[in-house]
Amino acid sequence: MIAKASTIPHGANAIRYSVNKDRADIVKANLLPDDISPEAMYGRMMLVQKMFAEKINKGRPLGRNVIRIEISPSEEESRNWTMDDWVRLADEFIQVFDSIDLSQKTKRASSKQTNLKGSQYIVALHRDSKSGILHLHIDANRVDINGKINDSHKIGERAIMAANIINEKREWVQSKE
Repeated sequence: MIAKASTIPHGANAIRYSVNKDRADIVKANLLPDDISPEAMYGRMMLVQKMFAEKINKGRPLGRNVIRIEISPSEEESRNWTMDDWVRLADEFIQVFDSIDLSQKTKRASSKQTNLKGSQYIVALHRDSKSGILHLHIDANRVDINGKINDSHKIGERAIMAANIINEKREWVQSKE
């Protein structure tokens, strides 16, 4: 399995892409209804950010306000999976992602851990890659439900580490950088 993550300034478009694709299914919505439009999902994320704007950024909006994660197990690893298997992978990935402490490496207290579990996010399963391999898209609010910013420093590295921890646990092939 491989994974990548970044923060993006175009959250509304990313969510629209994730859930409106012809060959996409919503796997899970966290702290969001799954039966509303992508624009409404993004709007609810922005309401949380606005609620905490003075606390988190002294009134200035976050430029990169959504965390975008893509997770792709190999075809062999995900062969014959049900939707429940994809839900379990998404939950496991988020739990591992949140548990990774990068504060020693970055020398930043904010890098201790993220709180995606306590953040609004949507997970969608895509069937549209050129290879035909199924993969997940996760679009998460940078601000959790308690008003704390999910740190984005070395977020791509955090995603790779999470993938490798899961690969080791499941005895899957390790990803390469």
